[in-house]
Amino acid sequence: MAIRTIKVKLHHTQPGNCIMTFVTVGDEKKRYFNRFDSGEWYTVYPSGGYWESDTRVSDDVVFEVFDDAGTILFSGSNGGSKSFNNIEERAKEVAQKHLEANQGIKDYDAWKAWMLVAKEDCGNKDYDDNWLYCNETLIYTEIHERYSHLGLQFEVVVDAQEHKISGRRYTRHYIAQVDKDTRELGFRPCVHLIGFEFDR
Repeated sequence: MAIRTIKVKLHHTQPGNCIMTFVTVGDEKKRYFNRFDSGEWYTVYPSGGYWESDTRVSDDVVFEVFDDAGTILFSGSNGGSKSFNNIEERAKEVAQKHLEANQGIKDYDAWKAWMLVAKEDCGNKDYDDNWLYCNETLIYTEIHERYSHLGLQFEVVVDAQEHKISGRRYTRHYIAQVDKDTRELGFRPCVHLIGFEFDR
């Protein structure tokens, strides 16, 4: 079977749908393809802001994924390699290294339990989510690491927070996407939560 090659770069992600949408490189008429986290590639018919998958791409097509500088990052197809990491898989690898270097980090459930003890101690009757997320003051932000993946830029971020009512302090460790599109939002959207540091 003859192999056909299509050169693409990442156009955008659809995290809730576990999809990455790619656009062809160098074609006068742009073509779009969706890659599911399972590794399957589909053609896309963009319409009205929607990027619905259409037809499964045949097994003899190999996708070469490039960044904006023209450097090839990965290749894959429906008939062979599905090995390149999606954004979440790569973030998990970076997060694991960060955890190994910072042994005091605890998971979300441990932080939530610690904070809800403070809620009970304060006699607060508000909803748990309001207590946890609506009473934070940012003290400072540190960037611990930067990396690129699929042509996008990411940072390992540590935010030091103080809870306004209980006075409890903690640091939140997470991975954020920091490319041009997210900078225009005015904040760093979290793509992976690593955990929290706090004193019991």
